[in-house]
Amino acid sequence: MITRALLAIAVTLWAGLVTPVWAAVEHPQNVILIGWDGAQREHVEQCLVRKELPNLQRLIGQGKYVRIDVEGTTDTKAGWSQILTGYYPEVTGVYSNGRYQPVPKGLSIFERLENNFGADKFVTVAVIGKKQHCGEIDPPQKIRLDEEGKQKSDAATGKNKKGKQKDKAASGETKKQGQRKKAESANAQPGAGKKTRGTIVEENGVTYRVVPGSPYYGMHAAVDVWEFGLMEDQKVGTRAIELLEKYKDKPFFFFVHFAEVDHSGHKHGENSKEYNDALISNDLWTGKIMDKLRELGLADKTQIYVTADHGFNEDAKGHSFAPYVFLATNNRAVNRDGRRQDVAPTIYEAFGVNVGAFQPRLDGLSLTKPDARPPAKLGPAKKARQQAVQPAQETHRPDVIFVPTPQDAVDKMLEMARVTKDDVVYDLGCGDGRIVVTAAKRFGCRAYGFDVDPRRIKESQENVDKNGVGNLVTIQQKDIFTLDLSQASVVTLYLLPSLNVKLIPQLEKLKPGSRIVSHDFDMKGVVPDKVIDGDGHILYLWTTPLKKESQKKTE
Repeated sequence: MITRALLAIAVTLWAGLVTPVWAAVEHPQNVILIGWDGAQREHVEQCLVRKELPNLQRLIGQGKYVRIDVEGTTDTKAGWSQILTGYYPEVTGVYSNGRYQPVPKGLSIFERLENNFGADKFVTVAVIGKKQHCGEIDPPQKIRLDEEGKQKSDAATGKNKKGKQKDKAASGETKKQGQRKKAESANAQPGAGKKTRGTIVEENGVTYRVVPGSPYYGMHAAVDVWEFGLMEDQKVGTRAIELLEKYKDKPFFFFVHFAEVDHSGHKHGENSKEYNDALISNDLWTGKIMDKLRELGLADKTQIYVTADHGFNEDAKGHSFAPYVFLATNNRAVNRDGRRQDVAPTIYEAFGVNVGAFQPRLDGLSLTKPDARPPAKLGPAKKARQQAVQPAQETHRPDVIFVPTPQDAVDKMLEMARVTKDDVVYDLGCGDGRIVVTAAKRFGCRAYGFDVDPRRIKESQENVDKNGVGNLVTIQQKDIFTLDLSQASVVTLYLLPSLNVKLIPQLEKLKPGSRIVSHDFDMKGVVPDKVIDGDGHILYLWTTPLKKESQKKTE
């Protein structure tokens, strides 16, 4: 079922608005995996529609944009561990930010690429924005609780190792140290939370606190350059560009991780200006990396993958259940939506690495291959699934995001369809209901709006009530591809070209003389009766029976 929308990706691919610059090769010499930590898919798509992410659009124009769903916990440790290995947490031991261990040796994409190509012939690099949850290399610890308690007690009472009272300067209570603590607090990573306290165990009558090592503790040793905690996009991007210059003469795999989107979401919320600005910042530095590759003559030898570890709860400051992310790439072979664990197999395949020999077998599947798996199981627990925005009765998520048709275009669409009080208007993907409300108010006709998204249904009904046209307008939450359209005399569309084509069998059942009007997108294989191009909008009109292109050629 469809929400009224316009995807900039679709505009690029179907309208051909971007001049090809990048060429993805069958087996690239290099791959760069760029992380937009915490980038919510719907917000990214809205930015694309508003043309705020020109560099991501540039990448998509030469390859593909697909939707990625998250199986498991929607947080950073779980996310990047899954992306950088291709495994479920049952293999890596990384379930969440609070339940984790070092990823077993040899399972990361860094290690496997180095082993495949030879450590002296291949370069691996990680440049990471976060201080915690992504990139940190804390070793496992086993601390005797009696010693830990004594250390804390001494610190609290200001005693030194010999049990003597320390003076104020020696006890860490100086003004300078207080200022340092305040500075550390100010520079803390947003949303990081408290470090794990570990597990209490007893051995031979002695009690210990066992603190797990970070997921990246083992893999980082195999990487040529591993830097984390840079925090700012500018620092991450600048360092990545410096290292591209340094290693330009060797094949490489780079992991470049931008953290500002996630940090802004935790501080200000997903729908904040700061979150949106952080996405624009990610895009800016992604573009600078792309430009550097072109400058170095590596553009046609390098595949780029941009993805996220998790999304963000809608209009909130957390991501407790945020399983909807994306992947954009210049790899033209990518051809389907997928899951978080599918990223690593796709990169291995791009490099020509035989994953069939991997033990254990990868849980992910390359995004270039058909997917016969059961539907993804989203969310780590029943409670998380209940917090999802979509209700249980919904058959599937909207195929595209909601972007309202401007009111001037609404007026022209209805005029183009020659609507009268005797018509019945069906709006497929009604969004906020503005088309059916306008039709009822201006022409006094019956109008029906259909959408899959309950948020749009609510908005549409509120619009109907506000304008007092409830006696003429009906709003229903339904799948438009299952609708009987035979009772409509006018159908309005603001869908993608492929979705318009998918509707053709239903539209062919309309009564003769019925009118179909589409905003911005045509219907491949069907000849329009009229096209109006002006004021930034293209409007298409068809009249039933539909005239197929094959019919036009024989006339």
